[in-house]
Amino acid sequence: MVDMTPDPACRLEEDLRRADVRLPRLSPVFDVVIPAAVLAVLVAAAAAGALAGEVRPLGLALLAVAAVPWVHWLRRGDEGPSWWFGVAALTPIAVLSAGWWFATPLGLGAGAAHVLLALPVLLLVAMVLAFAPAAMAGGLAAGAYLAYGGPLVVAWLSGQPGATTSAVLLWHAVAALAAVAGYAVRLTVQLSARVAEAQVARDRQRRADERRAVARDVHDVVAHTLSVTMLHVTAARMAVRRGSSGAAEEALQEAERHGRASLADVRRVVRVLRTDGAAPQPTLADVETLAHSYRAAGLPVDLSTSLDGAGPPAAELAVYRVLQEALANAARHGRGPATVDLRVADGGIALTVANPAANPAVAPPPGPAPGHGLRGMAERMAAAGGTVSAGADGDRWVVRAVVPAVVASVVPADRA
Repeated sequence: MVDMTPDPACRLEEDLRRADVRLPRLSPVFDVVIPAAVLAVLVAAAAAGALAGEVRPLGLALLAVAAVPWVHWLRRGDEGPSWWFGVAALTPIAVLSAGWWFATPLGLGAGAAHVLLALPVLLLVAMVLAFAPAAMAGGLAAGAYLAYGGPLVVAWLSGQPGATTSAVLLWHAVAALAAVAGYAVRLTVQLSARVAEAQVARDRQRRADERRAVARDVHDVVAHTLSVTMLHVTAARMAVRRGSSGAAEEALQEAERHGRASLADVRRVVRVLRTDGAAPQPTLADVETLAHSYRAAGLPVDLSTSLDGAGPPAAELAVYRVLQEALANAARHGRGPATVDLRVADGGIALTVANPAANPAVAPPPGPAPGHGLRGMAERMAAAGGTVSAGADGDRWVVRAVVPAVVASVVPADRA
């Protein structure tokens, strides 16, 4: 069945494979088994005529012509449905069927041979309805019905011997069965294609989510540590300018320590990405340590906490990361001490971070690249069922993050 359309077996196999459906390979069935079976039926029809003692050269010649497209299929493989294949396969059978009823020299001379001719016709009906485009499927299916059934119905109407009502009913029953089977396969092909598309879209979304998660983790680690490191480097530079070598050395040691810690954190993230395990994540119990690291780097942090119980791990991690990002922005863009107010009550969490803004009318850049900071905050809080806002409030830049108690009580631990 030659055409520019893809091999239906290969296309169906590919769709099923993308849909995670594992079946035996279909290509050998389409490339070898189907055309070989049809050729065997045509040979059996010729043999039936010969055994009946009714060798008719014209009938055998038409049978050989009917075999040509199937031989081509066997030699070249299945290349998809086409009009020329249907016409080449059906025309000789239509002549043989008409010859059986109305022109004896054009028939095969045996009733068994005539019955065998119905098998390629029924197979063609099922295949075109399963794989051909709609217009081609309708045209070739109708042509196949008429090629074999048309002469039968005419013979029945004209009262030809052998053209009984039961024969007509049987033909219509098997033709309808072939059509239903072909249409069922067509629906299966369409469904497998849609499932495959959905699978690809799901995989694409999963990979995008994984990339965003990695980007958040790397940003959280690098942005925080670099901010603290740069504060220490700045302190060292100012100490050198004052001639205080001891203070400069101490600041550089702290910068080195944070740099090594950042490198270890990055390696930890990479190690986790290479395995199925999960690394320990910070919680609200680590907030004091986070604030101390900024104080040691020269950013005054006024921390006020009221931790009445603990929130879900996902919510605590999200709020911790928001605080980390807010302090990093305060260190980079602020011009004074940062005030942190953290409240946990009945599972709900509320965080407020404020610092004098260098220019209240202009929002601080969200991170090393646009969207990596504030967008990361929003994504984390949304995953934890909370909200975050950031903006100028008078001459101060204020970041607020809230996870309501009703949400925190149900948020799963593996989110954020």
